[in-house]
Amino acid sequence: MDGKLLRLNDIVQFIFRNIDKPPIIIAAAAIASTAVQCIFLREYLVVFSGNELVVGVVLSIWLCAAGIGSIKGQKFSGGFLSPALMALLPLAIFGLYCIRASRLFFSPGELIGPLSVIGLCVLSEAPFAFVNGYIFGMLSGNNQTRNPYGFESLGALIGSILTYICVLFYLKNSIMILLAIVPFFLVFLKRKSIIFPAIAAMVLLFCLNDFSMHWKYPFSFSGIIYGREGEIVSINSGSDSTYMLNGILYKSTAEKAIVEQAVHIPMAQRIVHGNALVVFDKGQCSELALYPGLHVDQIETEPKISSHESIITAPETYKPEKLYDMIFLGAGMPQTTATGRYYTISFFKHIKSIMTDSGIFSFTLPFSENYMSHSEKQQFEIIQSTLKNVFKNTLVFPGAGFTFMASDVPLHAVWTPQVKTRYLASSIISAVSAERISAANMQPLHVRLNTAQKPLGLLMGFTIWIEQFKTTAYVAAGIFLTIVLLSIVALPKNRDVVSMCTTGFVTGVYSISLMLLYQSAFGLLYSRVSLLMMSLTSGFVLGTLMKRLKHYDLLIGLYCFVSLGLLSLMAYPPAVLFYCANILMGVLTGGQFVVIKKTPAASLYAADLCGGALGMALCSTVLVPVFGIIAVAGGLCVLKVLTWFSHCS
Repeated sequence: MDGKLLRLNDIVQFIFRNIDKPPIIIAAAAIASTAVQCIFLREYLVVFSGNELVVGVVLSIWLCAAGIGSIKGQKFSGGFLSPALMALLPLAIFGLYCIRASRLFFSPGELIGPLSVIGLCVLSEAPFAFVNGYIFGMLSGNNQTRNPYGFESLGALIGSILTYICVLFYLKNSIMILLAIVPFFLVFLKRKSIIFPAIAAMVLLFCLNDFSMHWKYPFSFSGIIYGREGEIVSINSGSDSTYMLNGILYKSTAEKAIVEQAVHIPMAQRIVHGNALVVFDKGQCSELALYPGLHVDQIETEPKISSHESIITAPETYKPEKLYDMIFLGAGMPQTTATGRYYTISFFKHIKSIMTDSGIFSFTLPFSENYMSHSEKQQFEIIQSTLKNVFKNTLVFPGAGFTFMASDVPLHAVWTPQVKTRYLASSIISAVSAERISAANMQPLHVRLNTAQKPLGLLMGFTIWIEQFKTTAYVAAGIFLTIVLLSIVALPKNRDVVSMCTTGFVTGVYSISLMLLYQSAFGLLYSRVSLLMMSLTSGFVLGTLMKRLKHYDLLIGLYCFVSLGLLSLMAYPPAVLFYCANILMGVLTGGQFVVIKKTPAASLYAADLCGGALGMALCSTVLVPVFGIIAVAGGLCVLKVLTWFSHCS
């Protein structure tokens, strides 16, 4: 026992003797950086209404700012270290509250334009990322630290693990920032001028947290719930309850008219006394209770707002003991990849596999009743085409929204409810003309199918974004690309830097593509982003242990094409494959970084980050929505093969 205590004492003394050493500071900064990055991304997903288009932009601005900071920091080699360390915590707090306060300038649920997205990201996250990169550049310059990239990757891995543990326990984002800064206290202990302002800043962060939530949600709400797929706000009004997920209406008991249509129009097709399934109950269960002899199951994914009768599981992998005669989907409009995954060929096929031969699958979406915009028409046709690809018969009722029905048995235009209704029979059905029904059931002009590798939500989100913000979208793209390209131009000009820059670009595109594929399969990016980052950074750590890595450009290119191609072609890949794919990508990237000996680490780090910034920005906004993941994987392979040829010549 005494021996164990002695060894523990030796470890503690070693840590305290070396807390001012560059490797320890680099690792501590990386812990804070990765944790704050994950927390900011979760906050951005809320204020940007769950729009995954911004994921690449958010991460790319972070990498770009850190890369510029690294370039500047290597020129000073230790200068201004104390002020830089002192600035990290206040900048993290400023960024968090800046993100939350941004919602004061927009209406609840309002789509934020590209220029506003970039402006907010630059204001809130770029200062912290710049200072973090500056610290790395200072401490890795002039060979002060052996393998600085390895220590940075190790710190990033610890930060990802810490964040994921906090997410598992549903801790508040402000508490997660406090925990991420804890390793800095070891560094601060010898710097009295830093520790007291740091404690004051942490007290401020804790005290203002609840108050700042009212900036993000400038209306009366009952509570905040940290769910699996996002931040949920509960609103109680009389006897009605409403829930918003990432700033968008999730479900409400006040939507009685559209719920009546969603249930009783499909049920009018035939008399059912068997089994029904409701995926995400928006009030369908209470309406189905009117049918005697009907057994109803319901699936939910958010346990904190589900009834005790609910089955808490992923609907795309649910395997029941019995088949269902009726299945109702209440996922809502496919505005994002998360909701769009319920309208893919793979999901429809899974639904069909758990239905009886004469079963009916139905969902109701709030498309415009009188006139659809061009993007809405495209969205409608994609859903219709995808349904027709899986089921033999489809039928649409255009009343209070559009009720889609699909089955392998014939469907008939029978709109007479089997039970008494308050709104449907008296007003909704009577207001629908034969012309509207005919128009809603016309054959789609363009047959495009929604798949995981080219997700509907992301594609339509991109289209709607461009339609609403044409001028500002081009201005924003021009400003951002100019910043990134100027950063790349500022890099040293040699083959190693060019190779590392293309690797950063490929890794950036690869990581975002993997996130989007993961979101298309599981919809858990909000709670699993730290886990995905953890797998990538663990690969970086393992890669820095390598001594030799030949033909790394060729290996990275081929690996991207094979791994992304296989994952995108699988209907529902096991989650472990995504983590393994990220780990191997990190190993190759980290291995390339350490086997290059002639170029300073800070320059390689900056090249990696600047290339990654460009790749991440283009991936979620243009490459994946327009071309799809398989085409993007092929392009990455071509880029790295060309880089390999130029290196060999």
